[in-house]
Amino acid sequence: MNTITQPYSDQRQSGLPLSLIDSGESAVKHGADQLSANSFFNAFIRETATGQYVSCMQSRQLLLVVPLTESHRKLYLPLASRGGNSRHQFKLPLFIVEEGGDWQEIALLDAMAELLAESSYFPDASAGQRAAFLNRCRQSIDNMREVMAHRQDDLDKLFSESINFQQAEQGLLCGHSIHPVPKSREPLSTQEAIHYAPEFAGKFSIIWLAVANECWVGESSEGGSERSSNAQAVVAGDFYELWRNDKSTHPATELLDNYSVFPAHPWQWQQLQRHSIINDMLGRGDIYVLGHSSNDWRATSSLRAIYSPDSDYMLKFSLSLRLTNSLRVLLPKEMRRGLEVRRIRNTTVGQEFSRRYPYFQILAEPAYAMLKPKGATEGIPETLVLLRENPFIGSSADNVCLLATLTQDHPYAEECRAARLVRQFAISQNLPIEKAVKTWFQRYLERVVEPLMIAQADYGLLYGAHQQNLIIRFDRLLPSGAYFRDCQGTAYSNLGITLLKPELPELGRASENTLDERMANLLFVYYLFINSSFGLVSALASYGLCSEKKLFQQMRDFLIALRNGPRQDRSCFDYLLESDQLWSKGNFLCSVVGMNESTTEDPLAIYHPMANPLKI
Repeated sequence: MNTITQPYSDQRQSGLPLSLIDSGESAVKHGADQLSANSFFNAFIRETATGQYVSCMQSRQLLLVVPLTESHRKLYLPLASRGGNSRHQFKLPLFIVEEGGDWQEIALLDAMAELLAESSYFPDASAGQRAAFLNRCRQSIDNMREVMAHRQDDLDKLFSESINFQQAEQGLLCGHSIHPVPKSREPLSTQEAIHYAPEFAGKFSIIWLAVANECWVGESSEGGSERSSNAQAVVAGDFYELWRNDKSTHPATELLDNYSVFPAHPWQWQQLQRHSIINDMLGRGDIYVLGHSSNDWRATSSLRAIYSPDSDYMLKFSLSLRLTNSLRVLLPKEMRRGLEVRRIRNTTVGQEFSRRYPYFQILAEPAYAMLKPKGATEGIPETLVLLRENPFIGSSADNVCLLATLTQDHPYAEECRAARLVRQFAISQNLPIEKAVKTWFQRYLERVVEPLMIAQADYGLLYGAHQQNLIIRFDRLLPSGAYFRDCQGTAYSNLGITLLKPELPELGRASENTLDERMANLLFVYYLFINSSFGLVSALASYGLCSEKKLFQQMRDFLIALRNGPRQDRSCFDYLLESDQLWSKGNFLCSVVGMNESTTEDPLAIYHPMANPLKI
């Protein structure tokens, strides 16, 4: 490693430069930009594998130096901690240096612009795509600052105190930890975000519509296909119960004959009314508005899925906006995946899995519906809504937290929530901190990783368990169980189709989610390991609780023991444990070229190789 000389200011343990300690507004901006920098540069470095590590002699500061070849300059990125095979913690301010010239501080957005001006980075991106992407970077930075200003007083609770399901969902301030634009949400305005986005901790009413029965279609896991009248009757009954239990502002309203109630997200309903097809349906009386709900609903971490502590179901809507890599309009094939999850649960395979892992639950999505103009053969995807099981009612909403909130960076370089839980556990049990980390992490492996790996290896069931899809339950500070949600990210290997075909002969056809061995293993490992479990390792190691190397060795030993059991399919274990490289999603590439990930024909087109930290 090279050494350099650098004019670098001291920092206190808070992670704030001395000049910001007494400036509240500046501190908020600095903390927000710290989160944006961590997400952006980790995505950039992972996908380009560029940069050289150097050490500053005066401050003993470790820096990552990124060459700007076309402008004959270098970008210096100070590091608070270096992730060996996972994720770094960067530290503002950033610096740019001319060849043989002086150091100059550079603003975060300007540093992003310098990187995007280098055509050697992501050469397939056009000038127009780079300009559009830089604008999204600007929006994401601004949005992050708005979030931090709004939630500043909640930081102690979110990172240190007991929180319930709702608070954990709305406590994910940053979003994706390895993504260049984690807070990009076009075309949602700031005021709309304050009202509807989870990170602002808002609440709102949904809109209830009455829709002529011939103007909507639906499907239920219990009622057959969307073309059957029985399916529509089952879904209509589910919606009706929700409407009555939702304490509608019009509880005495009686539905006209041949009409059904239909829920709408208030933001999406505003967008839909701009389309002539919806206005025509309103004008003909095919739709009329019953009113707003009286119950409060709140966005979960995904924004388009909403939660009420009084409802047996969460609701997930199509929203005509772009978040991170995708336009968030649901597709019928994705809706059918949620129905299949419920049906699988009732099979011999599903019942056996539940007996083996009673503490791990897959949240099914047992019904969906969408509007359909009179006489049309297809529904309108922008109006899709699905029901998702809600086990987080009453006291069951306590002592749970999604993994992304556990691992997210603290804006002022303090410990993340997972690290603080481990420290509390160490104190409560009078354990050395490294012993406490290994005990806590072992419980995570047993209660979260093992059920998902066995679902894949013994039953051919693939659950895309990224950090926002995993909700962990705790008992006395230790992981005791988990929930997987979001059936869009479910699939089946050939093993799964073979085992389930006798009871579900049509499995995977309408849902289009049967994967060959290579595709299945690459995608499954990315979500459960690269995104989720490696992210947890990085979060724990970044604060000095235990080294990454020891935690990766512990994970490897655990997986080897699982592989050595009577597995039906060891191919995923072999790929994960023996490959020199794993394939990781390229969030930066996807964003800079403006790809809509949810509709790309080849999901692996944006994946890239990375060193495998489990190949020890």
